[in-house]
Amino acid sequence: MRKSSQEITKLCESWWGQLADSTKVEQHRFAEQLLELLGWRDLKPLEPRPNHTRLAHLSYILRGNSQTQVAVHFVMPGSLEPPSFLVERGLDFCETTRFLVKETRLLKVNYVFITDLYRSYLYDIGNDELLLHADTPADFRHCFVEVLNRADIERGSLEELRRQPRSYVAHQLRVWCHHWSATISAESRQPADVASLAIDRLIVLRYLFDHDILKRTGWRLRQRFTALVAKAFTVEPQGCGKDLTGLFHDMWFDWKAALFSPVPALDAILEKDAIATPLLKEFLLLSNTKFSIATILESFNYGEAAEKARVRMVPDMDEDREAYLAKQRAATINEVRLELDLADEGYRAIFHWLDKLVGLYERLEIEFEAQAARTQPLAEDMDLFAWSEMDAKRPAALADKLRHAIERALTVYYSSPRQLRTARLMLYLHVINHYDQTKLRFTHFPSFEKVFEARPRVLDSDRKWIYHPPPPQEEWEL
Repeated sequence: MRKSSQEITKLCESWWGQLADSTKVEQHRFAEQLLELLGWRDLKPLEPRPNHTRLAHLSYILRGNSQTQVAVHFVMPGSLEPPSFLVERGLDFCETTRFLVKETRLLKVNYVFITDLYRSYLYDIGNDELLLHADTPADFRHCFVEVLNRADIERGSLEELRRQPRSYVAHQLRVWCHHWSATISAESRQPADVASLAIDRLIVLRYLFDHDILKRTGWRLRQRFTALVAKAFTVEPQGCGKDLTGLFHDMWFDWKAALFSPVPALDAILEKDAIATPLLKEFLLLSNTKFSIATILESFNYGEAAEKARVRMVPDMDEDREAYLAKQRAATINEVRLELDLADEGYRAIFHWLDKLVGLYERLEIEFEAQAARTQPLAEDMDLFAWSEMDAKRPAALADKLRHAIERALTVYYSSPRQLRTARLMLYLHVINHYDQTKLRFTHFPSFEKVFEARPRVLDSDRKWIYHPPPPQEEWEL
């Protein structure tokens, strides 16, 4: 194995040394020699797709005795950026690898290996994840040889590769977000919280278009976003900035998403193609693994210790709140109010208690329907007036449950602009996830105008603690 590793390094280096005078036949020979050194023989290259010809010089499918299949693309030198440079910026793809991974999905393979015999990338297609990368032939020898060798693949080497933990993926997302927030802030001379609003909008858009809650009415919006990103990769991407701000405006106007409401200073800088084009291009070079709710929340795990704790804090059992919700009935449900304090309870408390409220509404709706069925005539005997009378008694909370919970029943106190930004972003994502899971009809976003309030100096919970402190804990002697 050591001998073949050295031969692989020499092969790659000789390819680059002879590149200027090489022919296509020689390029094919170098690719097949590399695969042969890895134990793969008698392979036939795939017929290139018409839009592959510019990028993928040669492609193979590696099939061993196992079920694992690997697509291999050999591209022309200069098509790949140094992987370590991308990773430092928080990215997962360069333009070439993003294109080839997208096209390779049609082949129904598990992994894709892309190389120019100098720089190399290995992706897990199912998880949209960069597993390994190498900047030089020497790095390839150390990282890839024992992974792509036929015997090792058949043994399960690719499945045994260590996946990056969520904390690492979140850190990369944070690096990218901070870079672009700082760039937009410097260009627009606006505070960081205004600049970060542009990043939050893009995150919400990507999460929204990955979850089909807009249905038919939102297809055009998703098509516009796809066309906008595609335009950013063209040679002359004129108008990307205005198209982007126009998309933001329509999200605010048509779908009532206040996060996208016009901010003149921010919109003015985003209208510039010099900012919008590279921003959109890099945004597409981020892996889908970065855009789960858990990972996005974890990306805010930085800074002071107390704020980092709020990101990971698990909601505690609150007996008073549980008892308060348990005693509610249909006659009182419209008046239910819950107050959350981010400083003490953390961000996950929003998800926890919002789901509790919706669950309460669902339980009371079942009770209401059962009670109405017992008191009203049979369905075939019910006239329009009887139905109208019954419907008039239905509590408003039971109509659009999540919307009512956010607009009427929940108050979230924040202590800093950062807490407001984090909580607001996560609540948008939670709303999208709720409608995606329940498959309920989505018409527009709830109003967040009343749900977030600046924390007063003293809350009712503080007064309760001051005037009715818990009994002292029994001390144990060592």
